[in-house]
Amino acid sequence: MVMSLLNVLNIGPEGLILVWAAIVSLVVALLSWRRVGLTASTVATMAVAAALVGWEIFTLDSASFGHQLLRASFIVVPSAVILGVSRIGWLARRAWVLLLVGPIVFVGCFVGICDCAYRFFGA
Repeated sequence: MVMSLLNVLNIGPEGLILVWAAIVSLVVALLSWRRVGLTASTVATMAVAAALVGWEIFTLDSASFGHQLLRASFIVVPSAVILGVSRIGWLARRAWVLLLVGPIVFVGCFVGICDCAYRFFGA
């Protein structure tokens, strides 16, 4: 059902980054708004990230282990960054800002990870 919705919206694998960003940002914003502790927030955020990685592995085209790991890093790394940023006092009091910061962090991490992979593995 989700993939058919994405097909209707004409969202490709790269466009999923914004969908993932919205999901993770919403979860982190809710956790921050409810003042959930760091341990519980970390477990909840990484559970959502792991679910998104599983969704990605089973719905996107199959790839080598290295590519799957790279794809997983597009979700796990920005999720950890958003969780860390949510602990800043100003953002913790204004959890709605995390909904705006999340997509920016995801796109920034996507570009940074792609650049690092290109420099490390070459063209």
